[in-house]
Amino acid sequence: MARADSSEHDPTDALRGLVVTPDEVARYLEHPGMSGLWAGTDAHFDELAPNVFDKTNSAIARLSETLGLPPVDQYLLLIALAPELDRRYERIYAYLQDDVSLRRPSINLAMNLLGRNPHERFLVWARLLAESPLRYWGLIELNADPTRANAASLMHLMRVEPRVVSYVMGGTLVDERVRRIVHVVDDAAPPPDLQVGPIADALPEGPMVYFSGLRELGQVETAFALCQSVSLPLLSIDAALAAQSDLSEDALTRVIVREGLLHGAALFVDHWDALLELEFRPLLTALWDRLSTYPLPVFIGGEREWEPPEPLENRRMLRLAFELPEFPYREALWLNVAKQIGARADHDDVSVLAGKFRFGAARIRRAAQTAADIAASRGEAPDINDLYAGAQAHATLSLGHLASRITPRTDWNDLILPPDPLEQLRELCDRMRFGYVVRDQWGFGSRSVRGISALFAGESGTGKTLAAEVVAKELGLVLYKIDLSAVVSKYIGETEKNLNLIFNEAQSGNAILFFDEADALFGKRSEVKDARDRYANIEVAYLLQRVEAYDGVVILATNFRQNIDDAFTRRLDFLVDFPFPTPEYRQRIWAAHFPSSAPIGGDVSLPEIAEEYRLAGGSIRNAALAAAYLAAADGQVITAQHIRNAVRRENQKMGRLLDA
Repeated sequence: MARADSSEHDPTDALRGLVVTPDEVARYLEHPGMSGLWAGTDAHFDELAPNVFDKTNSAIARLSETLGLPPVDQYLLLIALAPELDRRYERIYAYLQDDVSLRRPSINLAMNLLGRNPHERFLVWARLLAESPLRYWGLIELNADPTRANAASLMHLMRVEPRVVSYVMGGTLVDERVRRIVHVVDDAAPPPDLQVGPIADALPEGPMVYFSGLRELGQVETAFALCQSVSLPLLSIDAALAAQSDLSEDALTRVIVREGLLHGAALFVDHWDALLELEFRPLLTALWDRLSTYPLPVFIGGEREWEPPEPLENRRMLRLAFELPEFPYREALWLNVAKQIGARADHDDVSVLAGKFRFGAARIRRAAQTAADIAASRGEAPDINDLYAGAQAHATLSLGHLASRITPRTDWNDLILPPDPLEQLRELCDRMRFGYVVRDQWGFGSRSVRGISALFAGESGTGKTLAAEVVAKELGLVLYKIDLSAVVSKYIGETEKNLNLIFNEAQSGNAILFFDEADALFGKRSEVKDARDRYANIEVAYLLQRVEAYDGVVILATNFRQNIDDAFTRRLDFLVDFPFPTPEYRQRIWAAHFPSSAPIGGDVSLPEIAEEYRLAGGSIRNAALAAAYLAAADGQVITAQHIRNAVRRENQKMGRLLDA
């Protein structure tokens, strides 16, 4: 900072820091770098340079062009920005405002700098109202002077937020307050054969585009490809994470959308459905208000169809649905990726695979790559089993505490049932296996798009869960057991919300959903006597609709068939009864649970044990294992007494205190 000649006495030296002299200000303004920033400010209001930032800062020039800021707004931004870039401007502003404590420009100072008469000063004031671009987009904020609590609003001080200052200085990091929510999309492969011609043609007009359907089918990838076609960056916003922010709705949406402006980017709002819940409606409204006036293209991605609360008057909102591809497309893609990885699989096997897993193009490619990796781990070429393993790996669902995945370890040889239920189970598998033939090749799909629903009814331990595992293993599909204690909620609407999450997530993975003890959720609808009955009936009706709409396999298991609502039983594809095993089947079950290598004593007669003890298959399995442990600790041979002791323990667990 320039100083007076030391040979001369300066009477203000004793007050340095408390006094700003005209000579000091003159020296500042004579500095080449500072005087350049002020070129044109002494011009008439109507003669302000229209491109003030062209030579001083290209980043703000681009921002001004994006927002269409008039010259007066550009000068206001420059006035507020100057002390952030050079501290000497604080002294200049203090001098101009005749107050050494006012180191930031006030509204009044900006009005006097840019306006030469009351009319022009009023126009400057209007450019700093809350709805003006500078304030609306958060480029300038106004703060009351804390030392002047009763000062007029014209004395509010203009300040540029740190993120905007960082942007001017060349910083590219996203505002730390939304760094988890907002990120730049650097690279994303678009889905093939997606028809986006009308949307691509409309991009120069800055449309809003709503993507509905499964996000994994290429929503963000499509937005990225569209933006690349017009050399436009893309910024992704995670609405689900935004809903968890501690910032107010206004502050959060201002910071988020301002990032798009600073990057000069189109916006992609992901997980839009998260904001449709009632508790997040204020955030939805605030974000929608800013998005609807955003000057560049905006893409919104949600699984459900959605319409804005009010139609846009001066802007189009285009729609694009992302739906699971039909069987012919899936089949062709599976065949193509199988060929690319050199898989040893014939056409028919791959066709069946394509019929079972309703994957999009991106997931099919990932599944094929996983299959190749699995085979490479063995040092072999991939085969159809590897393709199934790859598909299963990418059919995993994100259901958290609502369900658990079951890995099937049993096959038909482990399932001991009478002929009729066995035949029904095989028919169920055939319906899933050849569904693509009947629905897609024979045209029945146009009449019905439902998947497969089945009810397994029988006493506890008769093999219902075991049968579900056998079906899953036979079909090569993943099996999820729904935890009803986590799904059912006493709070109104929460049960439906949980069910919606389960079915939406399962749809993309084509998983088998297994509802054990389903009568707790699918119980009979009752006569409405109070609000509780009404909402219970609504839950049953909603669940019925979701089961019918689900394009996969839903298995309901119950110990009490009579408790299942009649509306469900009429709409089921299969109703499989699991009878309590007769002595003949009990003997076969006992034999199945003793491996051939197990040391069985000569006194063990399985026909006699089966006749004597009336146990279901699950109890027989437990008793056989318990007998083996008793024998291992006592003589190393499984005797009849070990089995009787094990049966006695099993009866005790079930409350049957019988002598054995």
